[in-house]
Amino acid sequence: MKGRRQFFKIILGFFTTLITLKFYKIANAMNKLPYHHLSDGNFRNLPGSPKRQKYRGSSNFFSFFYKGIIKREMFGQKEIPDNIPQSHFIDEKEALVQFESNNNKISITWLGHAAFLIKLGSSHILTDPYLSKTAGPFGIGPNRFVKPGIKISNLPKINCILISHNHYDHLDAKTLLKLKNKDKITVFCPLKLSRTIHNLGYRNVIELDWYDRNSILDFDILAIPAYHWSRRLGQKYNSTLWNGYIIKYQEKKIYFSGDTAFGNMFTDIGNNYGPFDLTIVPIGAYLPREMMKSSHCTPEEAVLITKMLKSKNILGMHWGTIRLSAEDPWDPPRKFINAAKQKGYHDNNIWKMAIGETRSLI
Repeated sequence: MKGRRQFFKIILGFFTTLITLKFYKIANAMNKLPYHHLSDGNFRNLPGSPKRQKYRGSSNFFSFFYKGIIKREMFGQKEIPDNIPQSHFIDEKEALVQFESNNNKISITWLGHAAFLIKLGSSHILTDPYLSKTAGPFGIGPNRFVKPGIKISNLPKINCILISHNHYDHLDAKTLLKLKNKDKITVFCPLKLSRTIHNLGYRNVIELDWYDRNSILDFDILAIPAYHWSRRLGQKYNSTLWNGYIIKYQEKKIYFSGDTAFGNMFTDIGNNYGPFDLTIVPIGAYLPREMMKSSHCTPEEAVLITKMLKSKNILGMHWGTIRLSAEDPWDPPRKFINAAKQKGYHDNNIWKMAIGETRSLI
């Protein structure tokens, strides 16, 4: 009997040791994960990220469906504004002339929203190319009210695409499917997003974690943090990462934020990687604040970000293409320009571009 008890004690001790070692290994592995990696494989923002508050607007699904899908309204306003200024966009023929006649090494063409055509020497980059009609699956979502600056069939040969995150106004499957020469395009995307892009016909897809660098092309790409989130139909919240990007070509550095809220991490980015020659930052989709502050910065906060990044030139994006929020669609650039002037930026350093316009970074 005594020998049996001793035997069970040995067995119990053995299994206790195994379980302890197992939990020790798990805890040790968790301690080795970067802060933005969670143990379940999902992701989170860095400390200092604004917290979303509960929005007290209508939470009734049928009311939302009727207003958004049937009446095509958002936050009590028409999806398509009545008063689109002629100066907000240029004709595609003029856009193509501007782009093709630009002989500078670096040029930026706004295609609308967060989509830019960036020329670096003989290479062409597309950022978050949403160029189709609707930002959403199965035709459900906000419709654009200004055509792309250059339509897909008239784009030059694309060498690289930067995808900041998986929201439909940034990762647009319809646009990516229609682009030519997919087998020769390198796509950079956040972690756990490559399968989605591979399924759209792209072979050369490179996932980047925050602070990962890649120099396989004739320019450098560095992925950096943003304050945002991710979700796509059929996916869980934050199961894929979200990135901003630094593009370095010869002596010039461009910061492309993707979507981001405002927070103190931009001081560290500016100190570690600045100064920048151009920052491209979101200035729209910021109201109501209790709903949007954890996802999108205000125009004034966008200017603060550019100051924290020590940027020479600043360019506001993510406005004037689709209605995503409650503010007047023409308020963001006015507020952005006023705030930039108050922070000491001169007119020639504040880039307010028309959709389709090309500017040089000299």
